[in-house]
Amino acid sequence: MRSQQQIFDDLAALAAEPGFVYAIATINLRDHTVFYKDELQPKDMASFFSQNRLNRNEVMTLIGLLMRRPIDFAVPNFDTVQNYIRRAEELLEELHQKLAGPIGDFIKPNVTRQASDPLASAAVIREAVFYAAESAYPFQHRDLAPRKYKSDLRWLLRNRSIDLQATVDLCHALAAIFNRRSVEARRKVASDPASEQTVVQAALDLFTFSITELAAYTGRPVDTIRAIVKAFAFPAGQFNKAFTSLQAFNEAYAYPFLPMPPDCYLQLQPNGISEALYDTPFYWMLKDQNYASTALQHRGNFTEEFASECLVRVFGETRVFRNVEIYRSKGESLGEIDALVLFGDRAIVLRAKSKRLRLGARQGNAHQLREDFKAAIQDAVDQAFTCAQLLGDPSVVLRARDGRQVSIPQRPQIIYPLTIVADHYPALAFQARQFLDAQPTGQIVAPLVTDVFALDAMTEMLASPLRFLSYLGLRAGFGDKLMFSHELTVLSLHLKRNLWVRDDIDILHLEDDIAASLDAAMAVRRDSVSGQPTPKGILQWFDGTPLGTILAQIETSPIPAAVDFGLMVLQLDETKVQNINRTLRLILTRSLADGRLHDMSYFVPHLSFGMTVYCSQLTDQQVHSKLRPHCHIQKYAQKANLWFGLALRPAGIIQSMGKLNNPWAFDSQMQTAVANSPFSQSAPDTAKGRVGRNQPCPCGSGLKHKRCCITH
Repeated sequence: MRSQQQIFDDLAALAAEPGFVYAIATINLRDHTVFYKDELQPKDMASFFSQNRLNRNEVMTLIGLLMRRPIDFAVPNFDTVQNYIRRAEELLEELHQKLAGPIGDFIKPNVTRQASDPLASAAVIREAVFYAAESAYPFQHRDLAPRKYKSDLRWLLRNRSIDLQATVDLCHALAAIFNRRSVEARRKVASDPASEQTVVQAALDLFTFSITELAAYTGRPVDTIRAIVKAFAFPAGQFNKAFTSLQAFNEAYAYPFLPMPPDCYLQLQPNGISEALYDTPFYWMLKDQNYASTALQHRGNFTEEFASECLVRVFGETRVFRNVEIYRSKGESLGEIDALVLFGDRAIVLRAKSKRLRLGARQGNAHQLREDFKAAIQDAVDQAFTCAQLLGDPSVVLRARDGRQVSIPQRPQIIYPLTIVADHYPALAFQARQFLDAQPTGQIVAPLVTDVFALDAMTEMLASPLRFLSYLGLRAGFGDKLMFSHELTVLSLHLKRNLWVRDDIDILHLEDDIAASLDAAMAVRRDSVSGQPTPKGILQWFDGTPLGTILAQIETSPIPAAVDFGLMVLQLDETKVQNINRTLRLILTRSLADGRLHDMSYFVPHLSFGMTVYCSQLTDQQVHSKLRPHCHIQKYAQKANLWFGLALRPAGIIQSMGKLNNPWAFDSQMQTAVANSPFSQSAPDTAKGRVGRNQPCPCGSGLKHKRCCITH
């Protein structure tokens, strides 16, 4: 097999061929453009996950090689362009096989985390970094850049003549121009399919723009737009000469615009300006020795502030505390939490980091890989665990940076450590799986490590406390069973069907195309695209249902038993949710009509939990005297470890809630009580008529009705 450098050199020679720029434009039109009719559907995103598609790093490699010498804009014929594309794909596939070699040699059913693990080798990580999934949506880069650099506006204007809001307008204008031209070009080609040469020229035209055209779209002065474009344009007369190997720095990422005489520019990678806007200004500021430390501080502040605001989006201002310092009573500082969430007896401890993977680590330097991971991830996780442990210490005092003392009415029973990084950290999920050392306890769950972009999507889609905590809990419980390239894939799976992995599954590999429904929904929500803003799945299961009303009330007044109930319910599949809602509607309707007590019981064997729900106009004392013994009987009869008792008013308002939480064990007195209990003798009433105790349960569980959803 040829060496990596030999393959790279052949790619460089190919990029130097006359008119190769047209091949790159055609590849980008094919692999990085989505066409849809009327409304964007998840199926329209399928091409983005094709095995034949060149990913962004592969295309950027071709662009970087193109930039090593003057670009030849001679228009080749159609067959020549197709040959260029075919040869580029062959070489990139050969390169992929070369980089992926170590993985193929060492893949095992059960991945260990020992230092000798071959999957933790520099060669394997280098492959994972190069083929890492794109971590952010273009509109996130575009919209978060003003937030990231809000404290650097004066420096950018003074040193680069950049108006940040005008740059955001420029991003919108480029997208609008590209979208309009794409539609027009497609119509033109469709009307004249025999003209292959039309396709060649049209592809490059899509990515070409003039300063005056952009100024007209943005409504900004020509000089303002020219200053921005020049700041992000590769300097005329300079070449990407340092890009001599796959591991060398490729300036194509920093400079998305290529000069094209007389007064035009190319942006060969769609949305390249959005990513450059988010990343590049920081490196400009680092080169200013008088400003570098200030820029670093501002970057860290952004990470903390934005992560905190994401949590506020879910939990509200009153439950999110920022920059919480932990002290002993004598004033000894023990640690700091960037954001602390308190909800019932649950807590989230967030640590934000702005460090990133350095070039040496990307190149496969094993020592630097581990150094960078420790500085960016491991240290933050360790700090989060230390702070989480201190939350259970009654001798500590918590004080926010603004001077407010943070009181914890009840010590958290479950704590979720959350570590967030500010930028794209290539192959973060893979590296966390291989390198992260964390020891969860009964109180502190396994940490979630991700970036601000994934946190943004998580809090956008799971915008309620119970839904967000449910995801964190399931993610912590099943994370070791999941193999995936990025957190958005896991989130999308959860939105489709709930993140539950069966006990008989050791490893579940998630393909990136699972994220298509999330990608489409986020584009609708954030990028003014026509379509459905909510993916089909769990977010619709509770809309307008009795369980949905109950969950909303729990989030308003999060007592621990109620939070536990809500989180258990959110683990159920759609069929079980439908069955519970069907019976709840029945007893609520009957109680509202006759004012009498109606109840239901439901048991979930694989979770070993169940519930008994009363709907009545009984007093609190009357309900308590009836419901608690009823729950004891049902819990023992079903051999459950956890059982909830819920009392509702006929209008669906929660009257009271409690739980029985202890492992099932044989008890002779309970055996007698169950045998003599009227609860175990009653037959249920359902919307479909009476179902006998020994008949199959209508919920489809396969159990007898008396062992499952019996309703009295």
